[in-house]
Amino acid sequence: MFCNLRKKKAVILIAVLILLFVSYSQANGAYLTTNRDTKPAPDKVTYDIVSMNEYQLLYETNTVAYYYREDRDILAIQDKRTGYTWKTGLDIPFNAVIDQQIRDAATPEEAKKLAVPEEAKMNTTYIGIANSLITVEYYEAESLKNISSASKDGVDSTLMTLNDNPATRRLDINFKTIELEMKVYITFGEDSITYKIPYEEITGKGKSTLVSVDISPFLGANGGKNKIYNKDSGMYDIEVEKYKIPGYVMVPDGSGSLIRFQDNSVSFSNYAGDVYGMDYSQAPYYQSKLTDAIPLKQPVMPVFGIAHGNGQAAFVAYADKGGEYMEVAVRPEENMTYYNWAYPRFVYNVNYFQVYNKKGDGYFTLMKEPNKIDIEMTYSFLAGDGKDGTPAADYTGMAKVYRDHLIKTGVLKEKETAGDIPIRLDFMMADSKKSIVGTEQVVTTTANDVKEMLNTLLSDGIKNINSGLYGWQKNGETLAKPYKDKYSKSIGSRKEFQKLIQEFKDKNIDISQAVDYTTINKLMLNYNGTAARHVNSWYLEFDKGALYENNVPVDNFGFATPEKSAQWFTTQFKRFSKYSESMTVGGISNTLLSGYSSNGLETSVTDTIALYEKTFEKTEGKVKFNMEAPNMYLWKYTDRYLQSPVGTSQYVFETDAVPFLQLVLNGTMEMYAPYSNFSFYTQSDILRMIDYNLYPSFIVTKEPSYNLASTASSDLYSTEFAQYRGLIKSVYDKVNVILSQVNGFEWVNRSVIQDGVILNSYQKNGAVKNIVINYTEDTVNVKAVSIPPLSAVIIPEGGEK
Repeated sequence: MFCNLRKKKAVILIAVLILLFVSYSQANGAYLTTNRDTKPAPDKVTYDIVSMNEYQLLYETNTVAYYYREDRDILAIQDKRTGYTWKTGLDIPFNAVIDQQIRDAATPEEAKKLAVPEEAKMNTTYIGIANSLITVEYYEAESLKNISSASKDGVDSTLMTLNDNPATRRLDINFKTIELEMKVYITFGEDSITYKIPYEEITGKGKSTLVSVDISPFLGANGGKNKIYNKDSGMYDIEVEKYKIPGYVMVPDGSGSLIRFQDNSVSFSNYAGDVYGMDYSQAPYYQSKLTDAIPLKQPVMPVFGIAHGNGQAAFVAYADKGGEYMEVAVRPEENMTYYNWAYPRFVYNVNYFQVYNKKGDGYFTLMKEPNKIDIEMTYSFLAGDGKDGTPAADYTGMAKVYRDHLIKTGVLKEKETAGDIPIRLDFMMADSKKSIVGTEQVVTTTANDVKEMLNTLLSDGIKNINSGLYGWQKNGETLAKPYKDKYSKSIGSRKEFQKLIQEFKDKNIDISQAVDYTTINKLMLNYNGTAARHVNSWYLEFDKGALYENNVPVDNFGFATPEKSAQWFTTQFKRFSKYSESMTVGGISNTLLSGYSSNGLETSVTDTIALYEKTFEKTEGKVKFNMEAPNMYLWKYTDRYLQSPVGTSQYVFETDAVPFLQLVLNGTMEMYAPYSNFSFYTQSDILRMIDYNLYPSFIVTKEPSYNLASTASSDLYSTEFAQYRGLIKSVYDKVNVILSQVNGFEWVNRSVIQDGVILNSYQKNGAVKNIVINYTEDTVNVKAVSIPPLSAVIIPEGGEK
């Protein structure tokens, strides 16, 4: 949940250096953008209407026409709105075929005619992948290999019409080389394609070595170089760059990231976003170690997209089935090929280390049974700049399409709001540290302290507050059992807590008791029958020693089985719902595990999702749920999204940060920024909250935070309420004065006016309000209104303030 002290110091140092660099640049008349900003839209794409002479028309709607080229296994989607054509592959010949034709030519003149351009840095395997609708990865002789539906040899594929319905087809693929057969069902919609790959219709011996299935990996790919035949040397020794399409890949990394198409001078590693985070039960090793480096952010939703040009052509792709096994993969240019390409990767099997003794000896092997994945993946195509009311062909339009889909399928529900925005104020009450014998409790906030601090904020004029209590049990945050409700007199009795919650309920302030139902340790409880196991049958171990001082009572953690987590949650729900309006849920919200015993698989991650959904369905409507960074499958039950990411993992090749997550969820739940008392309180950070439509949050203690230095909560290095009272009021007022004016409005667009200047548009019942966020240190003019430096201003449609 929290970051550690050393990590925070490093972040502060980096932030200070960046601020100094930015300040220097601004002093010299320019706003310096980084990959934490959103840059202006890409240039317009230049394109011609593509000839479909070598394609067969399969299906046509009012919006698009769908074509197929059988010899290369490529679908073409021609958008009638713009004339733009998407292809599921590059649509290129094999270099080996061209070379053979040249060798077989009867005369030098004939050879020159046959010497069409070839692909640079692309062998036969990769050209097959580049053309393919489906590529599979498999293990052979301990090596990971690829074969595609468009491979030159060893593969047969046939596209069939089902039930005389031209809108539904089936691609039958026989990967003869590895004895694997697969049926891919394809449904053409008004402006979308849906692929379904049922697990039961993947057959053959090759199923045991199947590692992953990749769908149309080169759809929307950009870049490439041609090798041109040199008539003088008789060789392909001239390289010519292809037209570079301006555009980007959108990945759900953190709040959302754009990876712009660009020529790279070095080879970057690929981006692999593990949707819903790692399943530690299927990690390569049963032991994991957290370093003091800033952790990568994993996607909380199975979606990605690609945009070509500026408001011209784009698609957004999302999984309705199989998302729990999906990775969003992006290969930047110079990684294996000269192309930038992105695709969904569904993982059926993993190579893990089987340990067979306490010394740690073992060997790598595949799982005995692959993951049983039913894939359902939809690609929705967007066109235009959105001025006609349709989703724009950019990341904002992608977010709108996905949001509308989640509302239609019942995952999200729009909620009415108005007035002042809320603020989240959490309290760390206690944790444990080592003692001469065993451990001792360290109390930093009592129930009475919470009462005093909340009343103080009420007197300061902040009325819309909700709070979570951490470490409220005896033994505190780290050692208290997640299924108990044991109280300590030094923190507060059961009656004192219930009285506290009821007293503030009468003041319209919601207080909840926070519990992590997944993270456990051996000082907390017995692992037998409780702790989750790795596929190799050993208990999962998560070493956090790098985050803590040497004298913390515990630094090695495990995970509860999904069944135990659900059981403990239900137990606590029955207690808390009697007197509390909400529950603050950790662990379950963002940790997804499969369950193994010494005898093998007991619970798949698909089963775990179903278990959690069933568990929350029984509680729906009885209390509100405050979820810590919840995954998409729990959004239906989420009222407050805590610790919303602001920014990305900051891979070097990630060029922009965007609020894609916030655009998707806007108006369906309350969304809170990271705690402002941990280096998220500068004027730029406050503007970021306004820009991303996030509400402020703090975590505080009554006593100084140094009391937590020898506990596992040592990362809470600055929490004393007396030091933050003024900042809480200041941050809240600055965010509230702007966002309260669009509370209950629909967020319909976000654009970059110039570097460092953002325009967000909201509408409700015909009324339109624009928020201009000026991150620069210069005054800027937008819609005839002057926007002061480092400020946010509301501009009603028409320009008047």
